[in-house]
Order: sequence, then C-alpha cells, then structure tokens
Amino acid sequence: MKNNLFLAVILSLSGLFLLDCMGIAIKFLRNEYPAAQLSVFRNLFGMIPCVIALYFSHDWHQNGRQIKITQWKLGLFRGVFVALAQLCLYTSYAYLPFALVATMEYTGPMMVTLLAIPILGEKFGWYKMSAVISGFAGIVLIMQPWSSDFNYMLLLPILAAFGYSLARVTSLSFEDHVPSPLINLYGQTGTIIVACMLVMFFGMWENFKSINDFLVVCVMGIAGGSGTLLLIYGARKAELSKIMPFDYIEIFFALILGWIFFAEWPVDQLFPGAFFIVLGGLIIYLQQRKNNFQRLRKT
Repeated sequence: MKNNLFLAVILSLSGLFLLDCMGIAIKFLRNEYPAAQLSVFRNLFGMIPCVIALYFSHDWHQNGRQIKITQWKLGLFRGVFVALAQLCLYTSYAYLPFALVATMEYTGPMMVTLLAIPILGEKFGWYKMSAVISGFAGIVLIMQPWSSDFNYMLLLPILAAFGYSLARVTSLSFEDHVPSPLINLYGQTGTIIVACMLVMFFGMWENFKSINDFLVVCVMGIAGGSGTLLLIYGARKAELSKIMPFDYIEIFFALILGWIFFAEWPVDQLFPGAFFIVLGGLIIYLQQRKNNFQRLRKT
C-alpha cells in the first residue's frame, strides 16, 4: 500500500546513504583496482541482499517461487546499461570530487523524462521541457565548457546517469507480478557477465593487495545491493513523486561525506549549477503531482 510517506522517505534516504557508502569505498579503491573489476564484485556481493529479499518476498512464494521470467532477455540486457554506467561512474570517482559526482548523477530524472518519450510513448509538454532545460543549464554551469581548464571527466557521471536512466525506464516494462528482487537479480547477472567480458578482453584485473581491500569490496557490494533494494521498497510505500523532493538531501550527504573522508569541499564548483539540476527534478515532481490530482478528480 502506497500510504506511508514517512517510512518511504526513511527507506529512501537510508538507501541513498548506503549507496554513498558504496561510493566512498569505490573512491578509496579506484586507484588500485580497475572499474570493471570493482563492478564484478559490486554486483556479485550485491546479490546477497537480493537473494535474502527474494526469499522473504510474499509475492514470489505466492507465485510458486519461479526463477525464470517471461522477459528474461530484457532482464539480462538491462545489465548492459548498468555495467557501462558503473564503468563510467567508478572511473569518475578517481578524477572528480565525491559530491560533484553525486550531484551530476541527479541529471537522471531529466534523462528518464527524455527517454520515456521514445521508449514508453509519453508526451513532451511544457513542464518536461522546462525541467530538461533547467537540468541542462545546471550541467553547463557546473561543467563550464568555456573554461580553459575544462575537465572532460565531468562527462563520465552524466554518461553514468544516462545508463542508469535507461535501466530505470526499461524496468517499467516488466510484468507487475514479477518481484523487484528478482528483476534486480537478472539485472545484476547481466551486469556481471558484461563486466567479466570487459575484464577478460581488456585485461582489467589486479590481484587484491590485502585482505582488508577484499573486505572493503565485500562491504561495497552488500551496501550497494542493500541501498538499491531500500530505494525500491521506499518507492512501494508511497508515490515516487512524493518521495523525490527528499532525495536531494543526498547531495548534502555526499558533500559532508566527501569533506570527512577526502577533505573535499567543492561548493564553488557545485553552485549555482546544482540549484538548477534540483529545480529540474522538482519541476518533474510538480508535474507528477498535478497529473495525480487530475486523475483523482476524474474518479
């Protein structure tokens, strides 16, 4: 039942915090290990919370505990988008401030809005156009392509957001009775396959230098998998349009965590661009609220 906003916000913020913890671990390890290798272990250990959640899923047991789904090809193919997104995201942690990467990822809602037009056949009205323009303006202000010291690595979190947005939009194509943990398992399996191919073809592998590094990788994967699941469960407790405004608190999480762990404080680079990115997301939120209100009036 989507009627518990407080619980939904707590679950979503907890999920975002765990994903930030995953990002911190990756930023610590990225200079020592290739991004594709980290992606393999992120998804391998990320399966642990997914399997646990699937085991306790009432819908899964009610439907006969089926593992194979009708759209299994799509389930695995989503892993291609996620693998490429992770490759870009994990690489960006080595070159960019932590909070900057987190902020650029919030271009995702604008990309979802654009991708939903060709993939889901949604209409492109003034609200969506305003959101996309605002988000694009924020990106330009942060990247400052006119600057002599323009950093091309700023493109990586944007490409990551694009990959994650593709995965998010295509996830809406699955049948309603398919449990979210099962969809995640298929996606993570596809991601592991693609990441392993990158490792084999490009020799992107380094033996772990210590048991501590391996333990950090384990925690990274479990935190990432748990964070993703908490976001899904949060979305099921209340309407996504009501949760979205609270998600932007994660930018401040990332800013504080980046300062604590990496002595980074990129406020001058983040603002005012971050304001326009958040504004774009809030415009989408307002449009969704308006659409929901109009649907209620018709019923």
